Amino acid sequence: MLKDQKFLDAALKSPFYQRFLKDKKITDWNSIPFTTKVHLRNADAFDLMGVPAGEIATYHETSGTTGTPTPSWYSYKDAEKEAEVVVNSSIQLNRDDLILNHFPFAMAIPSFIVYWACQKTHAGHIGADKASSVTPEKRIVEIMDRTHPTILAMLPSEAEKIHQTAKQLGYSFPQKSLRALLLAGELVSPARKKYIEKMWGVPVYLLFGSTETGGLFMSCEHGHYHLSNPNVKVEAVNQMGQPVENGNKGNCVLSTMREGMPLLRYFNNDLIEIKDGSCCQCHNQDPIMIHYGRNDDVVHYGNEIKSFYDFQEAIYSLSSVPFMWKAKIEQEKITLRLQYVQAIKSESIKAELISRLGIPVSVEFHDIIPLAKLVEVPAYSKYAYIEIP
Repeated sequence: MLKDQKFLDAALKSPFYQRFLKDKKITDWNSIPFTTKVHLRNADAFDLMGVPAGEIATYHETSGTTGTPTPSWYSYKDAEKEAEVVVNSSIQLNRDDLILNHFPFAMAIPSFIVYWACQKTHAGHIGADKASSVTPEKRIVEIMDRTHPTILAMLPSEAEKIHQTAKQLGYSFPQKSLRALLLAGELVSPARKKYIEKMWGVPVYLLFGSTETGGLFMSCEHGHYHLSNPNVKVEAVNQMGQPVENGNKGNCVLSTMREGMPLLRYFNNDLIEIKDGSCCQCHNQDPIMIHYGRNDDVVHYGNEIKSFYDFQEAIYSLSSVPFMWKAKIEQEKITLRLQYVQAIKSESIKAELISRLGIPVSVEFHDIIPLAKLVEVPAYSKYAYIEIP
């Protein structure tokens, strides 16, 4: 029998894979063709289901910012397993917790995973949707002040913005009762994790996954993604599609046995490295996956190759970390646009960045997000049926 036959069996429950693998000669695991985002975009959404429609709990889509949105289905059993990824992690969610869930609820999956985990553990839940005009940064800070949540769940960039908003409003840190942050949806390098932990004064736990794959792994207390999920297989392959040895960077290929939408050798365009897990102090011996970001974000400068991870490590290790930043790439010119809330000399920051990145860069100071916008009142208003002057 083929090694990891269970992933193939799960995939063949969907009409998509029944057609996709028809007449394919599968002699070993590496002969199974990759599934790509293009395949998922072009497929009929219902053909991707691995169970009858009556067993589906939720439907989600990717944002569509890089092309046609990709559909994604979750069964009721999937919801249980998604919750367990959080529940069985080092964050130790329990009934005494109150989570402020600021992930977007608009089609995305992390907000639902957090909610499902709260339901499973009987933890308290505050749904404060990032995608809603009802709950901008100022409102989140006010809710925190009223309710004293023990865990904040949100995008890493939101953690940075909300912290700055709270400072603008005169709040101090660490906050009362807060014990952890649960972050997902963006790359968080070790330097960024350390920076956010110092900012908030509590540990940061990371959830790795995507709308297509679901939540796959939570980081341990030392920030590592251990490949412990029995329902997920992770591979690192080179540009020719061949496996790379552990300790080398490669393209991420994921297989999942999720009922609602199984995936078989899904080439997700991320850059990863798989390492021996024995080096982690948490004593989990399972291999570790290091996430370097998307291949689309890799910057080539001469013979140098810099990933999004490299940029984060440089920026969040600066003697003065900017509030917000962006990198603009034009041919072989790299400009880092930085926003500071205090006076900074651009030349000293530029020298630090060149030293840390090992390539020439330019530095410009910009108001990427006006600070006044962070403390504006919510723009949302209910429809008025009766107007009285």
